[in-house]
Amino acid sequence: MRRAALLFSIALVVAACGAAGGAPTPSPVQAPVGGYPGWPPNVTSDLIPYPVSTEIIVGPNRLLVNLIDQHNNALASPSLPVELRFYDLAVDPSQPKADVQAVYLPTIQGRPGLYRTSVTFDADGDWGLEAIASEPDGSKRGGRVVFQVLPTGFTPAIGAQAPNTPTPTATTAAQIATISSDTSPDPDFYKVSESDALAQHKPFVLVFATPAFCRSATCGPTLNLVKSVAADYKDKLTFIHIEPYKLQIVSGQLQPVLSEGNLPIPVDATNIWGLQTEPYIFVVDSSGKVTAKFEGIASDEELRAAFDADLNS
Repeated sequence: MRRAALLFSIALVVAACGAAGGAPTPSPVQAPVGGYPGWPPNVTSDLIPYPVSTEIIVGPNRLLVNLIDQHNNALASPSLPVELRFYDLAVDPSQPKADVQAVYLPTIQGRPGLYRTSVTFDADGDWGLEAIASEPDGSKRGGRVVFQVLPTGFTPAIGAQAPNTPTPTATTAAQIATISSDTSPDPDFYKVSESDALAQHKPFVLVFATPAFCRSATCGPTLNLVKSVAADYKDKLTFIHIEPYKLQIVSGQLQPVLSEGNLPIPVDATNIWGLQTEPYIFVVDSSGKVTAKFEGIASDEELRAAFDADLNS
């Protein structure tokens, strides 16, 4: 896997940089010479939508979108409603295939948020995203970006069988401190291995996050959110936290194991689950099938809906 791509921070900040750093290479698409009429690079705007999600595939998607201006200033706000329109550029660059209202998604306290939506793509290749923002004074302004939809993803698809992965467990605080960078870990998140949960036919939630080594600082908040919501579901769901990188104790401190290129080395579970970014949350039912997954930050309501649906599946 692309170890340098494993940082969700790249995906989170990349919208302000104008490149999907760390995103998997999409399938080749032969775009028309000069691009598509009415779409970048032929047109520019002071409002730029950018897909933050790195795994955008044919079929249903939970899509995170950043909104910036030409000076890389984040524009997302709970007081700024945004409509998102999606165009299959190879079919018709002038008529949207989908038109949805985005939901504002807070990320980290004190920092701008993102927008999220659910959208289904029926073909891979070049797609266009148009964002229409409704300003407080009643005016509207829009912006466009071209992105690519992949034929398939890298992580297990919804409905697919979860990979069988032995993950580390611990029963004491000292043991947990060797496998988790969480400064206030929930012991229940380290009692059961993912492979054991599968063998015991237990519905479970798998959280790949590294609070201490996540450059975007979204891993800690994501893990804390799962821990908070888990309080209402522990009698029905098993929760498992996995550090996506190999860790070691150096001078009494937990540190990631680095490659020769000074990149953190992923653990086997990270590779087996196909992660290209982190944090990542997977919800698995008692039959071992993935029923929901969240790349990056999520909301309380999203998690509760996914947990409830998983238990009722």
